[in-house]
Amino acid sequence: MAHTKNKLVQESEELLDQYHAERSGWATQALEDDEFRNNEQWKSSHIKTLEKRAQSPIVDNVVHPAVEQAKALLTANKPKFQSTGRDDSDTKVGRIFSDIMSYIWDLSNGNVELKQVIDDYYVKGMGVMQTYIDPMLDFGRGEVCIHSIDPLDVYIDPDSRDTFCRDAANILIARLFTEEQLVQLYPKAKRMISDMTTSANDRYPALSRQGKHEQVIGPKVDDQVKHYEVIDRYSKIKLKYFHIMDTVSTQEYILSSNDYAEYINEKAVIIKTQQGTQYKTDRKSVEELVSIHNATGGVYHFIQDQQTGQPTIIPGPEGENSIPGSGTTLEIITKEVLINEGMIVANEILVDRIRRIFSAGGKLLYDQIMDISDYPVVTFMNRHNRNPYPMSDVRFIKPVQEYINKITSLIIAHASSSTNTKLLIPRGSMNRRQLEEEWARAGTGVIEFDPELGQPIVAGPIPLPNELYKNKEDAKQSIYHILGIHPLQHGDPSAAPSTYKGTVAIDEYAQRRIKSKLDDIDESLNQLGRVIVELIQQTYTDEKIIRIMKPDGRTTEVTMNQPIYDDFTNEIIGRVNDITIGNYDLIVVSGSTLPSNRWARFEYYMELYKSGIIDAQEVLEQTEVADTEGVLQRTGIIQQQQRMIEELQEQLKNTKGDLQTAERESVHDRKRVEIEKFKSKLSGASNKSDAAAKLFEARLNDEFNIAKKELRQETEKRTVAVT
Repeated sequence: MAHTKNKLVQESEELLDQYHAERSGWATQALEDDEFRNNEQWKSSHIKTLEKRAQSPIVDNVVHPAVEQAKALLTANKPKFQSTGRDDSDTKVGRIFSDIMSYIWDLSNGNVELKQVIDDYYVKGMGVMQTYIDPMLDFGRGEVCIHSIDPLDVYIDPDSRDTFCRDAANILIARLFTEEQLVQLYPKAKRMISDMTTSANDRYPALSRQGKHEQVIGPKVDDQVKHYEVIDRYSKIKLKYFHIMDTVSTQEYILSSNDYAEYINEKAVIIKTQQGTQYKTDRKSVEELVSIHNATGGVYHFIQDQQTGQPTIIPGPEGENSIPGSGTTLEIITKEVLINEGMIVANEILVDRIRRIFSAGGKLLYDQIMDISDYPVVTFMNRHNRNPYPMSDVRFIKPVQEYINKITSLIIAHASSSTNTKLLIPRGSMNRRQLEEEWARAGTGVIEFDPELGQPIVAGPIPLPNELYKNKEDAKQSIYHILGIHPLQHGDPSAAPSTYKGTVAIDEYAQRRIKSKLDDIDESLNQLGRVIVELIQQTYTDEKIIRIMKPDGRTTEVTMNQPIYDDFTNEIIGRVNDITIGNYDLIVVSGSTLPSNRWARFEYYMELYKSGIIDAQEVLEQTEVADTEGVLQRTGIIQQQQRMIEELQEQLKNTKGDLQTAERESVHDRKRVEIEKFKSKLSGASNKSDAAAKLFEARLNDEFNIAKKELRQETEKRTVAVT
């Protein structure tokens, strides 16, 4: 076993030597570009030449602010990630991955790491970001993390042509560690530190330029301290896996060789009844049927319970009292039988996996197979020429920067010559040292000379042409142009249009050039996301709750792998938001890191709000209001109060209308009462009048009858008298 370990370490060291020799030229140029950006822009030979000419090796550094401006544009905002499941069943769970990625990004200080990657991208030609699992975080449960790596510590297979080095046979990360660093980062090394060999072979390139401010660029190795070379090698290998399609339970699995050996020995059940034959392969159903098989011997039927009326299992074949057609036979088999019968389809496939061989001081510390298909080391190539040695933008603008420095040096030399005028006098006319001292003084000076020995001649420098100053400014603009930065983007008001709309339009158009670089960076982040998804499914296997703080102060809580328990057995029968299964895609939203004009964006959202397309919350989230949630809450309360006031006003209006109606009805009622009273009075008078008339008529009839009777009696008397 020790021999195998030593052989692996030896292979890593041989590969490191080979890759180091292949990329030595690129590494030297990359470090020189980094020196150049950090004000070390003159070579020693140039400085000596300028000093002989009494010129100053001045540096008018345009590269550094230009690179910083490009970094500021590309990392103005935190990248936003979107995720989705590849299958319909994974869609809901897939949305969680974007929240998990935001959690990992914040946990790893992703904004800082991305800035360093972008800096290396512009200056050294390549940025490198690595994702890994830190098993000590979260109290030993582990966390997925990301961090940037110095590209000069990364050694890539020279034959790689892919932008992300996915076709590389090996990727190595090598650097020197002190004993304290090694033991702290890798506790396992403490037991082997005495057997490790120290190394003074610093593979970092040597500096080639000279700075006036003694800048420290790159790592410095102290020869008085022991150092151990750590080699972290990643290789792609092919492993045999099995693609399982269970046609019985409609489940799909990808199993390793060891898992497949366990899978084929798992139990399955054949159920035979008069209605036909059924198969059961899901674990819960199989466990229930196996318990029934053990209790009944595999043959049973059902009878109807006389008290409850429910069917009851009775061991043995079907009899007279059995429920007709209830006879059942159970046969316990393995899934291997179903594979042979074609009920379960098992295809052998070869899958890419990453092998990690980690050694320190000539000793092997780790040799593991990572359950991921792509390298956890992702490259951000700048000017990729189908090799792992991309060119940086600084390398393209170095000649222009050197031209600016030379012009600046000439201008300063000319100014120095102008303030120190040359004086030609006859030999012996006066003391030369006294003349130099007097002529060098500022202000008015008095110098005596002998006119008989000749007239002094003042020789002044020729004025510099204005075109020279223009060429210097044009050279600066050329640097910004090569980096894809418009003058307006770094606050130059001379290039701004006279109108607000024109300024906004120019700002948007200027971002199109740098967006080309952003697209490349986004694709690298997408590649990083693919690896992170696989690491997430390996790391977060238990229930976990994460909380994400949004820019507006709101907190989002996400729960993953929440178990579902059986009410009777208290066993886990499933999970809510199970992220350990399924296939998911995690991508960064294109252009999410670019800056945006706050006023133009707010105006755009306000137009959408006025059109009713979006709500007030979406508008507020696009502003810099700190307490968005509080504003929305207070706005909601105000709106509720306004609605209540409107409702009360409407009720008051209706009440007033009802009151007016009631008053009108009351007046009408009073009038009706008076009329009815008057009608009653009239009716009484009429009745009295009718009664009086009837009484008068009756009395009149009585008088008439009396008179008629008296007349008849008088007539009868007269008749009797005549007779």
